[in-house]
Amino acid sequence: VIPIDLLMDFFSRVPATTIARCLCVSKLWESILVRPDFTELFMTMSCARPRLFLFTFQLEKNIFFFSSPQPQKLDDNSSLVLTRYHVHHTHNIFPSKIGSPLGGFFCRLYEKTVFICNPVTGESISLLKTESKSLDVFMKPFLGYDPIDKQFKVLCISIIDASDEHKILTLENGKHLWRDIECIEPHYPKSSGICLDGVLYYTAGVDRKFMVTMIVCFDIRFEKFSFIKIDKDSLMNSSCTLIDYKGKLGALQFTLSYPKRLEFWLLEDAEKCTWSTNIYTFPSFTQNFVNRTGLAIVGMTDSGEVVLSPHVITDPFYIYYYDLKSNGFTRVQIKGLELFKTKRVNISLDYSENLKFM
Repeated sequence: VIPIDLLMDFFSRVPATTIARCLCVSKLWESILVRPDFTELFMTMSCARPRLFLFTFQLEKNIFFFSSPQPQKLDDNSSLVLTRYHVHHTHNIFPSKIGSPLGGFFCRLYEKTVFICNPVTGESISLLKTESKSLDVFMKPFLGYDPIDKQFKVLCISIIDASDEHKILTLENGKHLWRDIECIEPHYPKSSGICLDGVLYYTAGVDRKFMVTMIVCFDIRFEKFSFIKIDKDSLMNSSCTLIDYKGKLGALQFTLSYPKRLEFWLLEDAEKCTWSTNIYTFPSFTQNFVNRTGLAIVGMTDSGEVVLSPHVITDPFYIYYYDLKSNGFTRVQIKGLELFKTKRVNISLDYSENLKFM
């Protein structure tokens, strides 16, 4: 008989879709795979592995999720085949606003309700509506994680007249109750945000205009706000993408002037609000393509390539890797998305699978 700890170690190293099939093999395997200590081990191992791409689409009243490993070797003949997860059903054909995944979960906003979803398990829970009328209509939800207490929290920021009426909710034991959270700096969120080492970062401004005037830093554990001011002459704009660059906060954006170039910001000193910046010119043979194509900045790989993607699915569909060191530009085909042609796509390259239920 194989010891249970060896079985747990083995199962923690396989993809989530394999786990789903193994649940049906025997009662012993099922009893192991639903244990809380196994789901915790699986999440730990999943976060330690190279992150996955997560592709999200809405087709009528259904939200579809696909994942794929990132390519190990980049060339123009590379292609990725996707793994499909559970379909999430919505109540309307209008697209939901979907946030960045974190720890295998993500939050989405539909009308006045925030949902927490897990693509792997198919779970989707709706959080109780807040008692604030302004938040019910004009809010932006963010998902954060406290690695010390191992708690997920949802922060809802009001975006009406830069209000200071904000709410926070801890996801635990099914007790999903909103609490007031104080913020002394009125602001309008501009981006989806990123959570690094227990701190949620997102770009914001003092008004609804295009320019970013601050990075909001929210400590998930202590539930405190702080701010990194952005000089207005720096021209950081609301289309920038925040990234984790070797443990430091970074930002990527296209320049506003033509020809389009790529601007890379790196936070060197948060207390002094000191950034280093570099501007990269795309290779000449791709410059016209970049100028005329509406590309989104997905993020940056661990090896330093910037990933770019069209906003909608075409046939064939490609994502693009831009190497900052070599100035190389490589395309990778994504197969199996013919059903979603012309549909808008959300892509993340920081996804890790999670078997936990909320």
